[in-house]
Amino acid sequence: MRGLTLHFCAFLALAFFPAGALPQQITPAPSGLTAAADGLTLQVTALRDDILRVRLWKGDAVPEDASWAVLPQARTSSVPVTPEANGFTTKALRVSVTDHLLLTVADLQGNVLQRDAAPVLWEGTRFTISKQRSFDDHFFGLGDKPGPLDRGGQAFTMWNTDAFGWQESTDPIYKTVPFFLDVNRGRTLGVFLDNTWRTNFDFGRDDVYRYTFGSLNGPIDYYLIYGPEPKQVVTDWAWLTGPTPLPPLWALGFQQSRYSYFPESQLREIAQRLRKDRIPSDVLWLDIDFQHENWPFTVNQKAFPDFRGMVKDLAQEQFKVVVITDLHVARQPNVGYAPYDTGLAGDHFVKNPDGSIYVGKVWPGAAVFPDFTRAQTRQ
Repeated sequence: MRGLTLHFCAFLALAFFPAGALPQQITPAPSGLTAAADGLTLQVTALRDDILRVRLWKGDAVPEDASWAVLPQARTSSVPVTPEANGFTTKALRVSVTDHLLLTVADLQGNVLQRDAAPVLWEGTRFTISKQRSFDDHFFGLGDKPGPLDRGGQAFTMWNTDAFGWQESTDPIYKTVPFFLDVNRGRTLGVFLDNTWRTNFDFGRDDVYRYTFGSLNGPIDYYLIYGPEPKQVVTDWAWLTGPTPLPPLWALGFQQSRYSYFPESQLREIAQRLRKDRIPSDVLWLDIDFQHENWPFTVNQKAFPDFRGMVKDLAQEQFKVVVITDLHVARQPNVGYAPYDTGLAGDHFVKNPDGSIYVGKVWPGAAVFPDFTRAQTRQ
């Protein structure tokens, strides 16, 4: 009988854990847990009672604990949790992990806020995280993307692109904000994917019962922020990434902008008309046409012969002038163009894998790009 019992237990082990797979192991931690299965490690940390950090990686090499977006003091914060059989609770959330590292997050009343729909899908370095979706889920965010305000049924790519002339269906466009709200019956959960690679978000377009997010490469490192009110989620996201600096009072006034005011006489005419018609206004904008051949940090002396005097005159009329500053630098060697010459001398430009300087085509034609990952370059 004892032999039959051992054989039966061995059969169960093979049935639930195929050859090469190991049972899931959960290790409690003072502020969360670590779970391992299928050659993967899942780490869930309570930074606050209402904010969780979720990390997952392959093998034994723990990824670098770093971020370009989350403040160090927020990323390393923690609160004590109460361990449970397959997870833990905070004063606001209940976290549980089931077989194959499937994660569920609920409030203390048992309302599920987010539940994995499947294990993480790996295709080489590409990964996709799948979450269950219902028709009560409404998704908002990802920054200034075109399309409906509710992102449900839509899919988007995050990849900073100079998308001049974009339309409602254009994607990706200018900037990357990989943060969204999932609002379900008055309960709001914020999701922030902290990954600098090209990322993708699908809110039920491919599969109406799932929403997914992932990347071509880089770490699986994301944050879950519970409200339940949307305003609270956004406030807590600012706690993670830093609040917006208080702008000067004039920046809250009306700002007149278009592509573009040219030449100087036209900008002065606009200013005079605004004052003549008593239209309250505080700011005038200049796009790339004010530059010499679209080179950043230059002035077209023929079209704007008295640029310094113009700015001074407009200031006397209580106008501020905002000029565009693109993040590229025209590749113009040996012509006295200081931004290029000093950038080259200081080794400040982004490089190709072979060490040569990367060159892209922008408004001035061939252009190079400051490497903002270097502190010296940012300064």
